[in-house]
Amino acid sequence: MSSINGGSACPFCETGHLVADIREQEYQYMGYSTTIKQPGLYCFDCNEAILEPEHLKATRIELQAFRAQAEGLLGPLEIRRIRKLIGINQKVAGLFFGGGKNAFSRYEQGELSPPKAISVLFDLLDRHRELIDDIQEKVKVTQSCSLR
Repeated sequence: MSSINGGSACPFCETGHLVADIREQEYQYMGYSTTIKQPGLYCFDCNEAILEPEHLKATRIELQAFRAQAEGLLGPLEIRRIRKLIGINQKVAGLFFGGGKNAFSRYEQGELSPPKAISVLFDLLDRHRELIDDIQEKVKVTQSCSLR
């Protein structure tokens, strides 16, 4: 792409140029909508945009939280908060609740939606905190058995 006024030529209209900007973008999902401030490369002539991986990463958690809310599930930040409330790291959570050692990292980064069962279980643990001691005890037993 050639440089025009400091930005790259727009591949869509070929007359404008792309400039790094943050714009409000509306997203719709399952009949719900939200507006998110989305960084990207925007053309001021045709209003088209190119969203590079780093632009999408900047809003990944917010978009995942929006989708989770539309589905009645927990978002990435709630999953992280409740996992920490239980007092376990991501690796132990993945091994104990399923998904493998990287699962909870991916859930909490908004890279992957947790299974509905995890979301429901964590919601119940958050609302019934008296169960957390039971979970912590079961995690300890599971860890000690896996060390044998």
